[in-house]
Amino acid sequence: MQNRQEWLEEKITERLLTDRLSPYDTLQSLMNTPDAPDPMEAVFALTTVAADLSGWQEAGLYDLSNRCFAAATLFICELWAAGYRLDPPEE
Repeated sequence: MQNRQEWLEEKITERLLTDRLSPYDTLQSLMNTPDAPDPMEAVFALTTVAADLSGWQEAGLYDLSNRCFAAATLFICELWAAGYRLDPPEE
């Protein structure tokens, strides 16, 4: 069985390449599902996909990769502004 991170990466890739969603809309769509991932888990998965895309050396995928990194940055800034903090879990 696949782990959660691989599943997220596959969903992100599908939404970017098949559904043609923008990277930001892809993150938003993940966060609006009943089993939404932790926001940082989703951002990490998006940046992992972006790194993979940049390795293909195709102009369109390289541009998409850059847009993914930009969307991840914006998303993190918006989370921080909304009060999301990276606090350790309570024991």
